[in-house]
Amino acid sequence: MADHVPVVFEGPGAGSGPLSWGQIESWNAVTSLGHWMPIGGALPVRPGTTVEDLAGELRHHLSRHPSLRTLLRIPPGGGTPTQEVHASGSAALQVYETHGADPSALADLVAARFRDAPLDFTAEYPIRMAAVLHGGVPSHVVALISHFAADGAGAQAMLRDVAARPAAPVEGRQPLDQAQWQLSPAGRRQNEAAQRHFESILRTMPPARFRKPVAAQRPRYWRGVLDSAALPLALRALTARTGADPSAVLLAVFALAVHATCGVDPVVVRPLVSNRFRPGLADVVCTAVQAGLCQVPVAAGSAAATDAASAAGSAAATDAASAAGSAAAAGSVAGSAAGGGGFEEVLAHAKRATMSAYKHAYFDQRDLFALVDRVGAERGERLEIGCFLNDRRDPSPGAGGPAPTAAEIAAVLPGTVFDWTVRRDAPGFEPMILDVEDTPGGLRCTAHTDTAHISPADTEALLQHLERIAVTASGARHG
Repeated sequence: MADHVPVVFEGPGAGSGPLSWGQIESWNAVTSLGHWMPIGGALPVRPGTTVEDLAGELRHHLSRHPSLRTLLRIPPGGGTPTQEVHASGSAALQVYETHGADPSALADLVAARFRDAPLDFTAEYPIRMAAVLHGGVPSHVVALISHFAADGAGAQAMLRDVAARPAAPVEGRQPLDQAQWQLSPAGRRQNEAAQRHFESILRTMPPARFRKPVAAQRPRYWRGVLDSAALPLALRALTARTGADPSAVLLAVFALAVHATCGVDPVVVRPLVSNRFRPGLADVVCTAVQAGLCQVPVAAGSAAATDAASAAGSAAATDAASAAGSAAAAGSVAGSAAGGGGFEEVLAHAKRATMSAYKHAYFDQRDLFALVDRVGAERGERLEIGCFLNDRRDPSPGAGGPAPTAAEIAAVLPGTVFDWTVRRDAPGFEPMILDVEDTPGGLRCTAHTDTAHISPADTEALLQHLERIAVTASGARHG
């Protein structure tokens, strides 16, 4: 580091109080992962940008958005913190000089150092920013923000706000205000309804999400990536044919893929839901994403199949899951989904599950955890709900273009690639988190897995099944 520039700021919204539900969920993730969960990275700056310009951007962010000037008070012995929003203070814009080195490489190195260095939430604001100079002139800016302070939509709101530089105060319900509403009678009713919805699933669901491996791998946590140009085309074709919401189509395909891999029915999923549609949250820089809970029946819709799946902990169910994990079983599921209305039947369940998940994904996570423990104790078995689906695709109508033909889908199938990109012991993952996001060449499906809960072979099979089922259900031929 060549230097740092002090950035003095002041802004409205100061005060202290409890965390909002979104903050509680993010804080629990931060503590369980042992990482400050930053989002952001390094970007080139516009020609003519000065260090003073970048310091002004940092000052603007801190002055406008209370979540970025929030420190935590952690009770002795741990537990849920409280928050304190500062009315004024000082931060630092770090400044690095390349001294002739590649500025892009240095910016990436600074971003990696920012990402890897622990953040003390009691003493350091949850934003880190740096300028990278090449020959004394800014070439890149590095900015990372903790997911505790902002989710993806919040980060986009920050960028829009700093570009517009509005004179009017920031609108919307800030985290302290969110927490106060959540303690109100209306907020308590929302949480109680959510907990009733969760309990209805916990009472009847199969206890395990996946076939438990004999032992965890070493290193324990693996990340696998499937890049597919065929999957988005198939999903688009299914969306056009059914008229369903794209998120429901993806949930139906994912449920079928989990069933093909592990034989579990109904499939219980925790979709990540943005609560930006709720009053006062649309453009607030905060974390408003929470993981809901839903279940999707997939096996022919018969009562017998559902009853058998509820006994997934038995030896017979384990044997059935092992058989379903084969490629042949996946082909059978995909084939039945493609014909005879099978996919549409699962999609109907997924549509209802999606609506319930969105309605109830605004709640106090601490109550859900207590509920899982209580219902599990009453059932006499450990309940596992760690199967997350994070749909990061462009949500705008018509994204991706018109519906493709079966021939167009089949033509790009040979380009599908799978690879293991991370094997590590810390920080850890949930049993399964599947991120689905757009790339220039199609869709990237990233599975973050705990190999103590799902084997690498089953993870790879699940991702391959995801593509195979979508392609076959769309009417195209796979393989």
